[in-house]
Amino acid sequence: MSSLGSWRATVLRAISLLFVVSLVALAWSSTRLHAHEGHDHGPEPETGAVPTSPRVAAVSDNYQFVGIVEGEVLVIYLDRAADNAPVSTATIEVTLNGETFKAVTQLKETYEITAPLLRKPGKIEVVVAIKDGATSDLLVGSLPIPGDDSATPSSGVVAWVKGVFGLVAKPAVARTSDQILAPSPSWGWLGWLTAAMLVGAVGFGGAKFARSRKSLLVFAIMISGLFVNPSADAGPGHDHGPDLSASTGNAPARRPDGTIFLPKPTQRLLQVRTLIVEPKTVLKTVRFSGRIVANPNFSGVVQSTIQGRYQAPEAGVPALGTRVAVGDSLGRITPSFASIDASNMQQQQGDLDQQISIVQNKLRRQEQLLRSNAVALALVDETRLSLAGLIKRRTELLGSKVQAEELRAPVSGVIAAVKVVSGQVVSLTDQIFHIVDPNRVLVEALVFDQVNPDQVGEASALFASGTVVKLKFLGRSRALQQQYTLMQFEIAQGVGALDIGVPVTITAQTGTAVTGVVLPRAALAQAPNGQTVVFLHTEPESFVPRAVRSEPFDGQHVLVTGGLEKGDKVVVQNAPLVNQVR
Repeated sequence: MSSLGSWRATVLRAISLLFVVSLVALAWSSTRLHAHEGHDHGPEPETGAVPTSPRVAAVSDNYQFVGIVEGEVLVIYLDRAADNAPVSTATIEVTLNGETFKAVTQLKETYEITAPLLRKPGKIEVVVAIKDGATSDLLVGSLPIPGDDSATPSSGVVAWVKGVFGLVAKPAVARTSDQILAPSPSWGWLGWLTAAMLVGAVGFGGAKFARSRKSLLVFAIMISGLFVNPSADAGPGHDHGPDLSASTGNAPARRPDGTIFLPKPTQRLLQVRTLIVEPKTVLKTVRFSGRIVANPNFSGVVQSTIQGRYQAPEAGVPALGTRVAVGDSLGRITPSFASIDASNMQQQQGDLDQQISIVQNKLRRQEQLLRSNAVALALVDETRLSLAGLIKRRTELLGSKVQAEELRAPVSGVIAAVKVVSGQVVSLTDQIFHIVDPNRVLVEALVFDQVNPDQVGEASALFASGTVVKLKFLGRSRALQQQYTLMQFEIAQGVGALDIGVPVTITAQTGTAVTGVVLPRAALAQAPNGQTVVFLHTEPESFVPRAVRSEPFDGQHVLVTGGLEKGDKVVVQNAPLVNQVR
């Protein structure tokens, strides 16, 4: 018996020592789980990838319904299924677990109901009845309300038990598409070791173990573990990820698989709109460089027919942009003469004076003879006409020295160029003013070898401001000018005043047919890897990027020739803003 007692005492001492060591290790590891350099505790949870705010979503052929719980209030977002546009005129009745509530319309195109049931954890069956004009619909969904574990902090006993039976192992987090479930811990190796030590101590030691002095130390360590608050701490450069309980669940985020969670409030802010696409066959397009030019039928230049000095009108020299009408005075040109011209004029004046004097004397003699009927009356009349002609020529010659030429507007429009100042001497070839009508201009395109000009059909011009105007083909040149063919178009719609010389990008259709999906340019975005993508609206708050192949179609649209299928719902407005979500 003594040898058996000695053996049992030795075993008890060993078990007690191991038990003490395991408890010390457990207490240390449960209070500080440290990840050393180069290691971590697994991937960080994606806070924005899965919303933590309780919400319910349902979709039909007509509507998208999203309800977000805020305390006892369910905030309802109702959008059209086809284009994602908000619906603010509907009558909505929401049934929660059999209890019906009528939604109240809010100012921000949302609806609200208030129900104390929304504060109770559990799963709520939601039935939504929608009536909007002649359209009615019925949607069904499920609203999970998670429990609030943070309101009841773990006691010391619970914390110690967790430390013993699972905190050494990393908790497994189960996620669904619309909520985060509570962690389900698994037992760690220290938990199993401690359980084995307890069973062995009781089995071998019995009451004698309880009376031993070493048991006091064991139970002291056990009692100290009751007050330990386990908190895992990561080492430098490592952490356990953000606290999911602190997330509101309404922040946009890009999930690990590349899909984007975009809450309905953010969609309303960004004005995201969608389109259900359908491929069709259209004519292929080509692009040219062009510019705005003046229409020769509604523009003109002002020049002088004589050389002289410019005199401005009373209001001064007309300024750039001044609107004028046909016949408005723009100034005058006072003739100037060289010395040789003045000498010639004096000589001509002298000859005319001499001829006038001779004819006058002749006329006086004939008038005297006429009284005696010595000459015929016809001869006297002829002399009188000769004298009148000479006097007129002399008067015109004298007037040409000082008579100015009036400059008047040939067309109505605005002054586009002023090339004169007061007192300037101008010649016959000088262009003094250029007048254009900015509302009636033409578009010139420079066509190299992109396409046969005779195959060009409908065309449009894109300005740097994003404005697009329709064009009507007028004609083209039959001779190359610096290796390009010049084509002229007329603007087919009123777009207001345009400046001459403004560059534009011209998109014209050809006779080649191609099949694809026509989308607005705002539907395209560039992925981080450089690919051109569009975003598919797969769920009310989820968007999936899709790589596509596209080519220009016109000034506002592109033709997607690959990557989309009939029935895909594509974001066609503010897709680049959706692409900015990280």
